[in-house]
Amino acid sequence: MSTPFNTRMLRAADAPAWAVCLVTGIALTTTAIVAEHKHAAADEARATTTEAPRGPATVAPQHPALPVSRSVSGGSDRRTLARSGALAATHQPKRAARWRPRVRRPHLPAPRRPRFPMARSNAAQIVAKAMHSVSNVPGMCLVWSRHQAGIPSKYSDAATAWRHATGRRPRDPNPPRGAAVYWTGGSHGFGHIAISVGHGKVRSSDAGGQGDVATVPIHHLSREWDLHYAGWANSINGYRIRGITALTHPA
Repeated sequence: MSTPFNTRMLRAADAPAWAVCLVTGIALTTTAIVAEHKHAAADEARATTTEAPRGPATVAPQHPALPVSRSVSGGSDRRTLARSGALAATHQPKRAARWRPRVRRPHLPAPRRPRFPMARSNAAQIVAKAMHSVSNVPGMCLVWSRHQAGIPSKYSDAATAWRHATGRRPRDPNPPRGAAVYWTGGSHGFGHIAISVGHGKVRSSDAGGQGDVATVPIHHLSREWDLHYAGWANSINGYRIRGITALTHPA
């Protein structure tokens, strides 16, 4: 007995091999696609049933904005303005230097300083002080003489002071008042020094005896003390005595 199914099967059996393969491939592909869609639907349904119900969306708490200090904001504003001003200053074009005529100032010579320092007392004051002096340290003629003029110490004896004196008048027998009168020689070669009071006389230490001041003629000391009269000068220890003019002559 023949049926439509049997008829189709007979026809398929009579079909060539390539047609059978093609039909088989189409059938397998269709089956795979349908199975894939079924599995996807099942997975989606399962995920829907197991997912927990979602509540309302959680909103993060918002904190109130902190107040900004005026001093901080003002400082930042000032720094910003200062920075912008500095940048603007650097970008400004440089101005050309203004030419100014050079004024020549008159050259004033520096005031001349005295070549030698001046004694504290002048010639008249030295004579007045020497006349009031009545005693001295024995053998210290240079110390006594420079004290009358207010001159500091420098040389050790009168002979050395004469060699370095300025304004010297060697062997002049008439020294002016207030001048320093010098001798060389003596028992130890230290020489002697005294203060002229004019008219060929001097006020000298030890002239009235050891430690006594007296006024004597110049030649008296040369004869009594075996000294060599050297001359007079307007200076003691490099300090010039005011009120005495003397030309410098070689010894």
